[in-house]
Amino acid sequence: MDFRTAIEDLLQSLKLEHGLSANSISAYRSDLNELMTALAIQVPTSIKAADLNKYFNHLAGLGRKPATLARKLSAAKRFFDYLIERGTIKQNPAAGYRAPKIARYHPDYLSVEEIERILTAADLNPKLALRDRAVIELLYGCGLRISELLDLRIGSLEFEAGFVKVTGKGNKQRLVPLGKFAGEAVQKYLDSPGRAGFPGDSSRYLLVNGRGKRFSRVGLWKAIKRLVVRAGITKIVTPHTFRHSFATHLLAGGADLRSVQEMLGHADITTTEIYTQVDQGYIVAEHRRHHPRELAGFRRQ
Repeated sequence: MDFRTAIEDLLQSLKLEHGLSANSISAYRSDLNELMTALAIQVPTSIKAADLNKYFNHLAGLGRKPATLARKLSAAKRFFDYLIERGTIKQNPAAGYRAPKIARYHPDYLSVEEIERILTAADLNPKLALRDRAVIELLYGCGLRISELLDLRIGSLEFEAGFVKVTGKGNKQRLVPLGKFAGEAVQKYLDSPGRAGFPGDSSRYLLVNGRGKRFSRVGLWKAIKRLVVRAGITKIVTPHTFRHSFATHLLAGGADLRSVQEMLGHADITTTEIYTQVDQGYIVAEHRRHHPRELAGFRRQ
C-alpha cells in the first residue's frame, strides 16, 4: 500500500468509525500529507524512527510552535497505529517520541462592558442589526465555537425549554442553556424581513447569507471585526474570544467548574480550568487598578 492510499484509508476510518468532524479530518490530511512530502518515501512500511527524528528536528528548526509539533506528532502516531491495526507494520516508529510541553495560556477575553459596547455597535447598522446581535448573543450567551454556530439548524433551538442542541467536536452533541437575551435576539432575527424570506424547515441553517445559503466562516469573521472596530475596541477579538468571555464570566460569577465544562463541551476538565487561572489574573489586575494603595503608588519599605 502506498503512502497516499494509506492516508486516505485512515481518514475514512476516522470519519466513519470514529465520527471525527470535517475540520479534524482536514487537519489530519494536512499534517500527514506534509509528512509524506517531507519524507519523500512512497511506502509507509519503509519509514524508520530515524526518518521521523530528522523530520521533527527540521520542523523545530523552522520555529514551529510546540502545539503545532504536538499535533503533527499525534497525527503521525495515529497513522502508524492504524497501520499496526491493519497488520501492515509491527511497530510504530513514532512510539518513542514524546510531545513537547505546551505552556498553559490565559485566553484573551472581553469585559462585560466591552460586550455591551459590541452589542450597541450592532444596533448602529439597522440592515444587519438583528443578525449581528443574534450572532453575539449566541457566541457569548452560549459559549459556542464558530463552527458550532455556523452549523446550527433552526430545529436545534428549543425556545420554550430554554436550550440549544449543539454538535461539537467529534460530532458529539450537548445541550447548552439558551438565555433570555439570546433567545429573544434569535427569535427577532428569524422574524426579520431578510431572514423570514428564507423560511424553509427546521433542518435549515439558522444563519444564512443574502441568498439563503449557510453563512460562511469568512463572513462571520468579517462581521465580528466590523463590530469590534465600530465599538472602538483596540484589542484583538475573534469569534472565539466570546467563548473565552462566556467561560470566564460564568466562573467569576460563581458557576460550578463541571457545569461550565459541560456547557463548553470540553472532554478534559483541565481545559476548562484554564479559565479559573484567567479569573485569578483578572482579580489581581482589578486590585491594582482600584485599591487606594496601588493608586497612590504605595511601595513597601
